[in-house]
Amino acid sequence: MQQHVQVWVPIVEVVNSTTADGSRKRVTHWKQAVVQSIVKQATGDPLLEARTQDGAVLQLPATECCLQNERDDTVDDLVKSDFLHEPGILHTLRVRYSLDAIYTYSGNILIAANPHKRLRLLYGNRMMAQYKGVPLGELSPHVYAIAEQAYSAMMMDEQRQAILISGESGAGKTESAKMVMQYLAHRAMPSFSAHASAAAAVQRTLSNGHEAPIEEQVLESNPLLEAFGNAKTSRNDNSSRFGKFVEIDFDATGRVAGASISTYLLERSRVVSIKSPERSYHIFYQLCAGADEEQRLALRLEHGVDSFRYLSQSDVFELYDVDDAEQFRHTLDAMRIVGLSQHSIDSVLRLVACVLHLGNIEFVNNAADEATIADAGSMQALEAAAALLGVTELGLESALTTRAIETRGERIIKRLSAEAASESRDALAKTLYARLFDWLVAAINRKIGSLGTGRRTQRSIGILDIYGFESFDINSFEQLCINLANERLQQQFNAHVFKGEQEEYAREGISWSYIDFVDNQDCLDLLEGTVTAQASQGTIAAGLGVFPLIDEACRLPRATFKDLAHTLRTRLAAHPRFGVPRRLPFAFAVDHYAGEVVYSSDYLMDKNKDFVVAEHAHLMAGSSIDLVRQLFNAEAAALGGGGAAAADALANQSSSELPSPNKLPPGLAQRKSAFMLSSVGARFRKQLQGLMATLSQCQPHYIRCVKPNPESRPGSLTPEYVLEQLRAGGVLEAVRIACAGFPTRKPFLPFAQRYSVLLSKARLRELGVPLTPTGFVDWYSISEAQVVDICKRLLFGSGLEGWQLGRTRVFLRAGQLAQLEGARGQRLSQSAVLIQAAYRGMEARTLLRTARAAAIRIQATWRGRLARKYVTALRRQLAATRVQAAFRMHAARRRFVQHRRSERAVIVQSYVRMWLARKRFLHDTEVGRRAAERAAEESRRIAAAIAIQKHVRRRAAHRKVALLLAEARRLRAIEEERQRLAQERDRLAEERNNLAVELDETRGRAERAEGALEALQAQVSSLEAELQAARVQLAQFKVMATASAASAAEAARLAELEAAQRAAAAAQESELGLLRRQKAEAEERGRHQEAQVSELHSQVASHKEELAAVVAAAAAKDKENERLWQQVKQAADETQREFDKREGAIQQLQAQLAQQARQAEEAQQALRQETQQEVAAVRAELQRQVGEAQALAESRVAAMRDMQDKIQHLNARVAAVTSHSTRVENELRAAGSREQALARDLEAAKRAAFALERSPSLARARTLSTGGTLSPVRTLSTQMEAAAGPDQGAREAATGAAAALAPQQAQALAALLEAAVAHKLHTVHVPVGSAGTLPMPVAAWLLCESFIRWAGLWAPPSLDAAATRLEDSIVAAAARGGLGAQAYWLCASLATGALLKVRTIGLREGGLLLRLGDALIFFGPLHDTLAEAVADMLPVNVALLLSDEAKKSARRKPTPTRGTLGPPSPDGAVSHWKSLLGGMSNVLDILASEGVPPPALRAVSWAMLRYIDAELLNALLLRRDCCSVSAAKALLAGLGELLSWVGYVGAEMAGSPIDAEKAIDRVSQAARYLVQGKEDCMRKSMKGVDITLDLARLCPALSLQQIYKLTEHQHDDWIAGTAVGTNNIVLLETLRRLMDEQQARAGGVDGVAPLDGPSPPSEEGDDSLLVDSREAFVLPRKLLNDAARCFVQAPAHRPSPTASPSAPALLAGPQAGGAGSAAAAAAGGGLRRAVSSKAPRLPDGSLPHIPSAPGLAGAAAGAPPPAGLALLDTIGHACRGAELPEGLASNPEFSFLRV
Repeated sequence: MQQHVQVWVPIVEVVNSTTADGSRKRVTHWKQAVVQSIVKQATGDPLLEARTQDGAVLQLPATECCLQNERDDTVDDLVKSDFLHEPGILHTLRVRYSLDAIYTYSGNILIAANPHKRLRLLYGNRMMAQYKGVPLGELSPHVYAIAEQAYSAMMMDEQRQAILISGESGAGKTESAKMVMQYLAHRAMPSFSAHASAAAAVQRTLSNGHEAPIEEQVLESNPLLEAFGNAKTSRNDNSSRFGKFVEIDFDATGRVAGASISTYLLERSRVVSIKSPERSYHIFYQLCAGADEEQRLALRLEHGVDSFRYLSQSDVFELYDVDDAEQFRHTLDAMRIVGLSQHSIDSVLRLVACVLHLGNIEFVNNAADEATIADAGSMQALEAAAALLGVTELGLESALTTRAIETRGERIIKRLSAEAASESRDALAKTLYARLFDWLVAAINRKIGSLGTGRRTQRSIGILDIYGFESFDINSFEQLCINLANERLQQQFNAHVFKGEQEEYAREGISWSYIDFVDNQDCLDLLEGTVTAQASQGTIAAGLGVFPLIDEACRLPRATFKDLAHTLRTRLAAHPRFGVPRRLPFAFAVDHYAGEVVYSSDYLMDKNKDFVVAEHAHLMAGSSIDLVRQLFNAEAAALGGGGAAAADALANQSSSELPSPNKLPPGLAQRKSAFMLSSVGARFRKQLQGLMATLSQCQPHYIRCVKPNPESRPGSLTPEYVLEQLRAGGVLEAVRIACAGFPTRKPFLPFAQRYSVLLSKARLRELGVPLTPTGFVDWYSISEAQVVDICKRLLFGSGLEGWQLGRTRVFLRAGQLAQLEGARGQRLSQSAVLIQAAYRGMEARTLLRTARAAAIRIQATWRGRLARKYVTALRRQLAATRVQAAFRMHAARRRFVQHRRSERAVIVQSYVRMWLARKRFLHDTEVGRRAAERAAEESRRIAAAIAIQKHVRRRAAHRKVALLLAEARRLRAIEEERQRLAQERDRLAEERNNLAVELDETRGRAERAEGALEALQAQVSSLEAELQAARVQLAQFKVMATASAASAAEAARLAELEAAQRAAAAAQESELGLLRRQKAEAEERGRHQEAQVSELHSQVASHKEELAAVVAAAAAKDKENERLWQQVKQAADETQREFDKREGAIQQLQAQLAQQARQAEEAQQALRQETQQEVAAVRAELQRQVGEAQALAESRVAAMRDMQDKIQHLNARVAAVTSHSTRVENELRAAGSREQALARDLEAAKRAAFALERSPSLARARTLSTGGTLSPVRTLSTQMEAAAGPDQGAREAATGAAAALAPQQAQALAALLEAAVAHKLHTVHVPVGSAGTLPMPVAAWLLCESFIRWAGLWAPPSLDAAATRLEDSIVAAAARGGLGAQAYWLCASLATGALLKVRTIGLREGGLLLRLGDALIFFGPLHDTLAEAVADMLPVNVALLLSDEAKKSARRKPTPTRGTLGPPSPDGAVSHWKSLLGGMSNVLDILASEGVPPPALRAVSWAMLRYIDAELLNALLLRRDCCSVSAAKALLAGLGELLSWVGYVGAEMAGSPIDAEKAIDRVSQAARYLVQGKEDCMRKSMKGVDITLDLARLCPALSLQQIYKLTEHQHDDWIAGTAVGTNNIVLLETLRRLMDEQQARAGGVDGVAPLDGPSPPSEEGDDSLLVDSREAFVLPRKLLNDAARCFVQAPAHRPSPTASPSAPALLAGPQAGGAGSAAAAAAGGGLRRAVSSKAPRLPDGSLPHIPSAPGLAGAAAGAPPPAGLALLDTIGHACRGAELPEGLASNPEFSFLRV
């Protein structure tokens, strides 16, 4: 190791749990770290100082650390990793799981991690179709790949296969097994259409009672067994509580011939005992939730699921996202599909309900400690259970509460206690449910047919869905049996892996030595006690083991679990794998291959005893229910049971390979004992032995299911939890075996590419390795021998020992790859230092050159300044010299002129010339001056007008602005007034509120005054009462005084009293007056305040009215201002338009002036041009001659190039035909081999039938197992019917359709089909004048005329039947005749449809025949047949992307230079792209030779391009190797050749290149994204930039799921050694976020996938990922319409390939109807539906004159081409004159032929 190397460091943690010896468990966690330094210890061992990601620094020995792999995120096979160790494996699985890549290979082993969510994109018919026929490893890891490998190996080697699926509860074993069975059923189907027909057959089974296909019956057995054998546990909501081995048999053609199901160890205790949060078996809850009212009353389920004791032991009754009622309906459907009658289904439901009612029976002890029924509820449960079992209540109670003991001829009836009776009840419930489960398995086996028949072929695939290794806190008998099965399977797995390693070494041709691996035979000996086991303390006798000792304890009558624990601890203590826990006195430990497991001895003996109470058996044997009697019949119990009992009986009666764990039990009447004892462990071990014997004869395939975390959370993977499962599943042991030999295996080319840096260029030149101009190795031109030489030189030079070279790979010992990596790192470090030094030197030299250049520039500038100064001086001197010369010249000229004037003639001539020149000048000057004056005057006028208009507009604008400003000021004033009024309103409101408050206070005071007044009045009343009393008393005193003559003192006292009374009355009156005055004043103030408030209200109302009036006035003013503003705008627009008009006039005048100036200039140049014409003519003649010579040479070169292109085109077509013929020959040879195998099977069936006839006992057994019929004859007839193919089905359909015809009509139809369909009629060429000829198939005209005649004579049902028969016959004829016949019938169907649409205009039956014509034009079944034939002609495969020639071409020629096919390859082989283009040319040539019109050829070309686009896109989405950079560039180069081919063929046949680019837009966008787009998106994603717009720009035709898959697969092999890491993961996370946002916007809430990771909408809604190539092959309807018009229009009238007329006259009528075309389009070519529709009839029954299409002229010369009726008459005359089949003319139905 070196510094800065990334490693894994171990972190050991001590957990709370303990081992068997009492010590604490230690768990190792692995963390990523970087080596900081390396220190040598005293012993010489290196000590690493590493820093973890959290910053911790650790010092560890180098031997404890592991190097990290560079490409954990892209490795899909653990064996391909650079370093095989635990942390590397866990990190790879964790990274792939985070990307929703749940499948990973470990060699040939598939590791499947449960995603705990739906990933719909990974499954479905399309995904299964992609894996069909693909070898293992070519596509991404998948469960379909393992199933395909098993199927292919079975068909090729004719050897039995087995797929072993294991894992703990919740790991997804059941789902993986269902996926395997679905794929095998799909693989056995002949095609997708067959699968669709099988699905339809299932629907007919449910509705009509017909028998479903065998594949569907096998698949539907899964939900049935899940309902009765699966339950919710604490780890899994759908846990299988039994083991299952499904063996599917296939015939010689690969179709499913039968299947058998074997079950193991059903958990019977779950029926009577569960605990929260678990549930019992699903069927109980489904029955309670899904039963209808009638079933609830019959089965007594009125009180619901919580009313049953067996189910109410747990508080969980429902599962999340599971509808038990819906699941119950699915279970009933599955029962019907597997062949159970309604009576049997009702009986099964009775027994399920009976088990629930048995649990409600409770017992109590009476005074004698005897069990009696506890209460009325228990009695009702007893009655219900007895009624459902068909027995008496007394008999059932007696069987549960009593036992019979026979001793010496005496029979004693013993009453059981309540506890024993409860145990008897639970035993009956468990036995009843277990036997019912076995009976269902046997019923399924009898239906799907191969268990117990004695016929077992070598073509079979077994699927083992069995429990994985289990270790809980408390482990019991179930875990002991499960771990025994896993020990057996692990032993077989180790042997298989070891054998695989040795085969790998032998296949590569390397020498190898024995590889040691852990053999767990000693653990098996401990458990089963088969041989003597040696130990250090002594020996253990043979036969002693855990299971035998448990059986021995079960035989002892009074043995307890404590005795069993003591026996195990004492007799097995010497075994090295047996342990004794210190803290658990009654437990023992076994050291399994996956770790130590502690088992509790509690309930071991009870669960091992499989006894049947004799009283129960006697009671059930007398039941009135047939199913109950079958379950408890002595012989039928074995024959009718599934699982163990079925295995026993069938092993005894036939030669089946299933084991026989025990003999058939003797008759119940012959037994003396009350119990029939048997051992569950012994029976299970015998079943296991039989299973291992079966697996030893099969080629195994392994699927290890892993549960990523114990909480079942999606997207989370716990490394320690997964590591335990990998260890338990044997994956780590397989890795250890691989590491024991040569753990590192690298192919030659990647090894040489990565480590070639260790070789110098001199060494490479010695080896003769081709180098690029830059000095690198050209890996695309190197040979394999040179690659091997490089590998040898690398390994010899590295100093490694023990390595070997195989035939295709380099095999390295453990640790050697790390040494190579270290050497490579050193070399890269040295290279980095050299690069840095070179860069620094270059930088210094650059600085030096910059400084030198600056100095030179300064010097040059200074020298330039000096030079310019010197030149200036020279120029001044030269100027002086020129001035002097000019002066001397002037003086000399003056002297010369004076000398010439002395001559008279010269003088006269000069004057004359002067006069003439002056005259011309004056004339020219006058004309120009006048024109200039006119122009100037016009300009002035225009300028003046503009100035006037400008001032006028400005003034008007100023006025309007002033008005607007005034209005604005007024509005502002109004607004201010409104605000003031609002403030006043607020003030008045506030005053009103204050007055209201004061009024309330005044009212309060008044109320208080009134209260005081009332108090005073009360006081006055009391005083008045006292006064009255005093007066009475005074009167009494007066009487007394009068009577007795009271004294004067008494009289004085009375006087004082009267005075006091008067004073009090006066005071009271004064106080009352004061209170009255205060009350009056308060009322007056209240009235005054109320008046003020009302006045304020009125003021506020008036202010509101004024404010509303002001607002209304302001709104009206706003409207008026708006109107004025609009007027101002209109005036401004008019002024602007006037101004523009004036400007145009000015420009026009200026243009006239410029034109006059140009004319004057042209007149001046005319003379000059005349002088140059002769020279130009001579030059033109010379150039013409040279051009003719060059054109002649170029034409010759072009002709030679075109000839070369044609030759190469023909070569490509020949290569395509050759490859197609080779493929057809291979298919014929394969068909011959299948035919021979079928013949052998037929002969074997005959021999078996003969043997059955000679052996009555075997015949009876066979009859019983197959339901009373002999399956060989039925199977043979079924195979013969299946081999008849679609023709037989077509004949049967045609026979049914012909039943609706009268005999004469059927005879006429048969004659027509025999003449026009069964025999290919020729094509006539109808003359159409000077426009040429019109090809017309005679069969089309004959069919058209026949149906026109029959439409008027036959009833609609008869015409419907004839149309159906015609459709079937045409499709059958096209399918038999190949591509040529399909092309002919494509042409004929188009012609027939066009003739029908034209000929039926005006007929009463026009609507009916118009729809028939549309259906023939868009003939869907014929197009489907054509698509299959064309697909066979096009060699579209991954070689287009992965071939070396394609990659070399893409690397050397990135873009195509010319639209040709190019020269042939040097080795003489034509490239795959050229073969593809040749195949397309062949298809078009065949179609054209059969007379298919050009629009139809363009339609087929479009469909072929769409098919190629879909196939290549699917290859990119499914295969990671196709998404490399080199493959993507090769794809772009190939697509360029494809577009060039379109241009070469021409628009007439292949359409325009633009249309071709649209047809292949998806794959071209995907290729461009892989080459460049992904890098851009990756950089932006790392920066956090949104890439949505980039994706929409780069890949508008692709979905986010497709882009995600392309990103996941893309890798850069352009530069050797390039790795993809964090950037790729960031981009994938960004895409996943975008998909989640898109799903949230769409309203989706399902978490899957699926990419469902992302969750697409539906399982079949993976349209956003894969593309169905056959669905992509669709002929455009517009082109088909154009093609049909070609048969009813002359060639001069036909639309061009690029622009078609929108509505030709001849087809306007039928298309205007609309309804017929829409119906035919919806039918997709269904003639019967089109004909049977009702259409309104036209009022005129005659055929009117149809004018020609407007705008279409005839030929330039001669008579115009015929159109309308004339053309139809010409076609009819030509077809009648052709050679028609004999016998039709004599038939009265074809009287039109005699016209």
